[in-house]
Amino acid sequence: MLTLLGGLALFLIGLNQASRALEALGGGALRAWLSRATRGVVRAFFAGTLVTAVLQSGTALAVTVISLVEAGVLAAAEGLAMSMGAIAGGTVALQLAAFRVYDYALPIIAVGYFASLWKPLRHAGRAVAGIGLFFLGLDFMIKSLAPETQGPLMQLAMQAVTEQPLWMALLALVFTTLVHSSNAAVAMAMAFYVAGQLPLEGALAAVVGAGVGTTFTPLLAALGAGTEARRVAVGHLLWKAGFGLVVLLLLVPATQAVAALGGGPARQVANAHTLFNLTAGLLALPFIPALARFLERVLPERGQVIAPKYLSDEALATPELAVSLALREVVRISDHVLGMMATAVRAITQGEGDLEIVQEREEKVDRLTQAVVMYLARLRSQGGGEAVEKLLLLAGELEHLADQIRRLLKQQHKLRMQGLEFSPEGRAELSEAASRVYGRMQRAFTALATGNHALAREVVAERAETEAYLQKLRQAHLSRLEAGRPESRATSAAHLDMLMTLDVIDAEVSRVAELVDAVYGEVDG
Repeated sequence: MLTLLGGLALFLIGLNQASRALEALGGGALRAWLSRATRGVVRAFFAGTLVTAVLQSGTALAVTVISLVEAGVLAAAEGLAMSMGAIAGGTVALQLAAFRVYDYALPIIAVGYFASLWKPLRHAGRAVAGIGLFFLGLDFMIKSLAPETQGPLMQLAMQAVTEQPLWMALLALVFTTLVHSSNAAVAMAMAFYVAGQLPLEGALAAVVGAGVGTTFTPLLAALGAGTEARRVAVGHLLWKAGFGLVVLLLLVPATQAVAALGGGPARQVANAHTLFNLTAGLLALPFIPALARFLERVLPERGQVIAPKYLSDEALATPELAVSLALREVVRISDHVLGMMATAVRAITQGEGDLEIVQEREEKVDRLTQAVVMYLARLRSQGGGEAVEKLLLLAGELEHLADQIRRLLKQQHKLRMQGLEFSPEGRAELSEAASRVYGRMQRAFTALATGNHALAREVVAERAETEAYLQKLRQAHLSRLEAGRPESRATSAAHLDMLMTLDVIDAEVSRVAELVDAVYGEVDG
């Protein structure tokens, strides 16, 4: 049993190391791309699947989705689809393990370790070494369960859970919740099945329990979040639990279907793991809008006190700490602004958007900004330095950005109420322009959250190019007016106003980036 637990520990350590190293290699770019996958549940599902297939941390990405929904970057329906896709993508690790690569675990670890000693291959080497470690852990688990090492107590316990698949599913569910990894629970079931200690029905029941159990970590993460984020977590749990119950009721034909796919014992369990999560997600896609509406009734919006999270009166006695806390609160404000812009991009692309949601979020921005300004004013009276001045300017820029984004949505809303529509070319141009400005905003706010001077300076340097691009779009619209396009004439004022507003937003994004560079220069100094 100790060898089994030691193998499990190696498996989890390796999986964690591989995930962290892969994220260091390309996680930032993948997550930035992920946050742009906001146009429909199908795209969101496959975006989550792809990113997790690379990063191999489905539960962690599902938690990240909760934070994106909380920030308003993702709508609830898209967040639900993306979190399901994240869990499905996380099954790739066990698919690799099923090739019996664990027979070569030690050479893989050696190659990865020595590669990591060379700086250009540091992260890649750590990822390879991590993969080798979780293969080695799986190998230890399988060998520890050889039939001749099993005592009568273990055999009685296994007989009890295999005769009642529901108990096996519950056991896997609890285990997954404790270790925050469905892969770990399924790896245990794989080891038992390969060693002949568990029938395929029991392994499949464990897969079901692990698939449901992996939804509890995002649920815990959403407890302190807003209503939209809690709807995503609860919806994921309800769908997976319902689908899992159906699979348990049809366990015999489901087991026969997995066996019919062929492959060795390890491959069968890996296939079951992938099929359960992938099928659950794909079947959910047509029903996600209805599920989102159901969750709106079950979890209605409740009045929430809009208050800062990080500002502390006690910290004012230590200016450096107070500045750091104020900076964290400003980052929180930027999350709300980014959520507003994400809604605006969807509205411009699809021709519709919820102005009320944007207005509510703008109210949060206004109140939080007021709290930050008052806090910094008190700090300035105690001599907070140049960083305080820069943070005051930064908070003001974010508030003004929120005002401009609301103006963008109001123009779109007004057109819809009048029954007017942009020309296809005009709509496509506005969508591309809004997406480009949104991408620059993402990068500027990433620099704000991480203190990345180089990224902030890149955003500033690209301002002239974006300004020229927006000017080119204005000229293209005027050309359509000269050609006599009726829809262009009807929406001309709105089109030009939206382009001008996007230009103002982009200029303020550059200003934010400049302030980010200055603020962190003061803080670091």
